[in-house]
Amino acid sequence: MYDKPISRFDFSFSKAYTLPIVESGEPVVPVGLCPDRVVVLQQYYLEGIKGALPEAYLREEVFRRLVSAARNLPKGYRFVLFDGWRPVKLQKGLFSAYVERLRSEYPDASEKTLQEMASKYVALPSKDPARPSPHLTGGAVDCTIADEDGVMLDMGADFDETSNRSKSRWLEDRLEAGETLSERELFVLRNRRMLHAVMEKAGFTNYPEEWWHFDYGNQNWALITGAKNAIYGPASPRFAWRTP
Repeated sequence: MYDKPISRFDFSFSKAYTLPIVESGEPVVPVGLCPDRVVVLQQYYLEGIKGALPEAYLREEVFRRLVSAARNLPKGYRFVLFDGWRPVKLQKGLFSAYVERLRSEYPDASEKTLQEMASKYVALPSKDPARPSPHLTGGAVDCTIADEDGVMLDMGADFDETSNRSKSRWLEDRLEAGETLSERELFVLRNRRMLHAVMEKAGFTNYPEEWWHFDYGNQNWALITGAKNAIYGPASPRFAWRTP
């Protein structure tokens, strides 16, 4: 199961956003109640980014599928969840910060070009109910795997790294091109294949530019699976005393 090559997908946000959303009304639930299967490590909260929350949230079915995927990991292994549901405020902060980083690297680039470059790794913030960013739906998962000792597996590129190494098929493409991979790279390849195999078996699809990003129920998922529509639009957890 773990040796299956990572699938190749032709993905386009512009195509995904053309798909209709038939909202299921499914609730957005906290994830931190199943630590034996999923460890919450809210990366943006830990880094103090405005709008980030200390707890992770997902659509209920997405959470159930993530737990189901965890059951197919080796004994003692667990998922580490970096991010799930993401409010618009946080999406705006991440996108703006990345545009500014690119601006310093490419001072002659136009604003349109900078935004196009940024959207490769950070979805455009959107309040449009027909074009929500994937994380705003509660149907997007950023995750990796930890072994029985609690050590995260080597995936060859850090979470949110903006380089070719972040592409899910970075090593698959090199292998298919006839390159000889190092011992460490072969180990990384197996780790990535394991992550992708268990997630795809649970019904998730992967965003090809990021080894850590998986979708279920949103427009990304609908595009890759060929579904007629997404079932998750913009959503939010229910808080009695605050608006995220």
